[in-house]
Amino acid sequence: MKRSLLVLLILMAAPRTAWTTVFVVTPGGDNKVTFVSKAAMESFEGKTNKLSGRIEADPARLADSATVHFEVDLASLDTGIAKRNEHMRQSHLETSKYPKAVFDGITILKPGTLTADRSVPLEVEGTFTLHGVSRRVRMTVHAQYKPSAKGSRIEFQTTFPVALADYQISRPQFLFLKLADVQQVKVRGVALASR
Repeated sequence: MKRSLLVLLILMAAPRTAWTTVFVVTPGGDNKVTFVSKAAMESFEGKTNKLSGRIEADPARLADSATVHFEVDLASLDTGIAKRNEHMRQSHLETSKYPKAVFDGITILKPGTLTADRSVPLEVEGTFTLHGVSRRVRMTVHAQYKPSAKGSRIEFQTTFPVALADYQISRPQFLFLKLADVQQVKVRGVALASR
């Protein structure tokens, strides 16, 4: 009897995650990561749809439930010029040594609720790892929950700055690869509820 009471008390004290759903992001489709470089001599974009990861959340209680893990395959970034891609991947991002950019964990700075009728801005903070360097970053994510009997989803998008020096990435000076000191990274994705 005492043991049953102890187990019950432990269960009551544990965080409530009964309504937490796992939403999965798979590469391709509507998932897209873009970096935008605007330098004095040249402006260009690098793009990939190789975004993967997961969101674990109760859309009605984000502050209590949300955790995330996202990965981007950096070797798949395409700037539209093969030689520029090669130099970017080999000499600067060093994708053979650091193949992925990762955003992990999340703190929602203002508790919120995702709704089906509109996109909600969420102030979040998490750990962004690039080129072997991890830093805490803060950003605004616009997210919308779309419940459905056929499969619920969360659609999300954000833009945040990445300073090359913060991640020990050397700034290329080649004529055909002029990069700004700070890149704007845009992420748009869809996470589908796992069954």
